[in-house]
Amino acid sequence: MSTVAATTAAMVLLAVPARADAGRTASQRAEQKMTAAINSVRARNNLPAFRRSASLTGSAERYSRRLMEKDWFGHQSSIQASSEFKLLGEALEMHTGRRFEVWPTIRRWLGAPSHRAILLSPVMRRQGAGVSRGRFGRSRAVVWVLHVGRLTLPGPGLPNVSLP
Repeated sequence: MSTVAATTAAMVLLAVPARADAGRTASQRAEQKMTAAINSVRARNNLPAFRRSASLTGSAERYSRRLMEKDWFGHQSSIQASSEFKLLGEALEMHTGRRFEVWPTIRRWLGAPSHRAILLSPVMRRQGAGVSRGRFGRSRAVVWVLHVGRLTLPGPGLPNVSLP
């Protein structure tokens, strides 16, 4: 390859725009993968995709960080999301290590009846995922939080689903 051709090829490579997620953190990219994976599972179960909610995403991110900072793991008494939501649900998962394990987390959620009901809820329409990694006790850990919600109460055409 001539010098001119090599230089032109290098200039073309430099001119390619950066990927859309280049400015996102590793956690944000993992959260985006989680959302896509959950919607894939919902599609396989003939359910509509969850729509991303900035409010639910913010609440899930804050709660995942809080669990990690407090070195405590458990459901909260109320989800801190927009007051516009009439129904809310939460799924939590923690695993050791530093990797964001999207599919293993989904498999564990699907294996727990209360979390499965949240992921496959025909009533909930919006979601937000949050993930944090750091030290939990003496181990490195990753904490996932999924918040789901619905802006209106289910009407007579929708199933009446009780969530945990």
